[in-house]
Amino acid sequence: MSRSNEKRVIEAPTWLSGYVYNCQLFGRVSKNKVTCEDIDFYVLGNYSEQFLVKLAKVIKEGITVNPAELRDQVVYIAAKLNSNLRLNELLKDIQNEICTIINADAASILIYEQDHLKFLVTVGKASGKIESIPVPMESIAGRIFLEGRALIFNNLEQNPVHFKGVDKAAKFRTENIVGSPIWVENEKIGVIEVLNKKGGFTQQDAEIVDLFARLIGRKLLSTWRYEKFSDAFKKILLAIAVAIDKRDRYTHQHSRNVAHYSVEIGRKLGLSQQQLEKLEFSAILHDVGKIGIPDSVLLKPGKLTDEEYQLIKNHTIYGAEILSQIKYVDSDILSGALEHHERLDGSGYPHGKKDGEISLFGRIIGIADVFDALSTKRTYKEAWTLSDVLKVISEDVKKGKFDQELYEKIVEIATEIENAQQN
Repeated sequence: MSRSNEKRVIEAPTWLSGYVYNCQLFGRVSKNKVTCEDIDFYVLGNYSEQFLVKLAKVIKEGITVNPAELRDQVVYIAAKLNSNLRLNELLKDIQNEICTIINADAASILIYEQDHLKFLVTVGKASGKIESIPVPMESIAGRIFLEGRALIFNNLEQNPVHFKGVDKAAKFRTENIVGSPIWVENEKIGVIEVLNKKGGFTQQDAEIVDLFARLIGRKLLSTWRYEKFSDAFKKILLAIAVAIDKRDRYTHQHSRNVAHYSVEIGRKLGLSQQQLEKLEFSAILHDVGKIGIPDSVLLKPGKLTDEEYQLIKNHTIYGAEILSQIKYVDSDILSGALEHHERLDGSGYPHGKKDGEISLFGRIIGIADVFDALSTKRTYKEAWTLSDVLKVISEDVKKGKFDQELYEKIVEIATEIENAQQN
């Protein structure tokens, strides 16, 4: 950033849409306003506060800062969206970013399915309320799709084409819309709509939405297809896990529960969406190696002999061997099946690993496994109270078997369960 008197104009970073200084607007107003040194800055979501301080200083020194061009911002945002792997996160970012740029209240994305349009997973107040509603091709979204171009509808009260079923279900009043088909090369795959801008949408808004729709099309389609594959793959894994759980009468729904607790721990630790998905797969199949344990041992009602207990412990090794044959399984997923009975003090199995030798997945699934085993009813015991479960795990933390940090996350989960039960 130059402070030379000869260069009185500098270019702003891509996230700066505009600013107001001495009652004059430079650039454009966006949905996000941040005030710094008495200057109102209009920014995108990932702005730098530290850089804003520097911009405010040079503006007050008399240097003009040129905000980013609108088209440059759209390209920048579209490129940034490529880092998202999960559909709900991608949709949330798409909706937030396009609303910020255009200064609108909401956005939605619909996918074309044979003779109608269907909302993808939504965020905000409409989440879970409108995904199942088929949107007819006679609607505004349908017209945008069929005409294959960006359209503006600024007075919906006088437009009979507006499909009011979605507004009714979402308890949302749509006042105006700008929308565009979503393209992947020369194929239309859906529609993006941006809703409710004070004063109405402009032709520039339509051009921006059209450009944005063309830039995000391929990423949106690939993410949607990946999500569908991921869901199908997860259903297969759950079917396998349920079959294993039913074979062992002690562990009904155990794999599903352990997967849920493991993902919650991972989320509280700040793991990425990709890591959370792998953690879920690993936890679902953490006991898959029990397939290799004879019924005479797995279902034995009495005390196991040393030899039989050794067979039981081998289920971790069998599980890792089975998972290694699956194409989409990597070392992280394998580690959960292999190491969920290892303990930090070296007292676990199958290899007696210690501390940093045990993978994060192994440590997370290990503590989630114990939490579910103690807190659920089994044929040989009643469910323990959550306070008793936490007390036992706390003692194991003191003995050096489990991570203190993971224990704290389990405490948070237990508190959430108790609050849900009371409400």
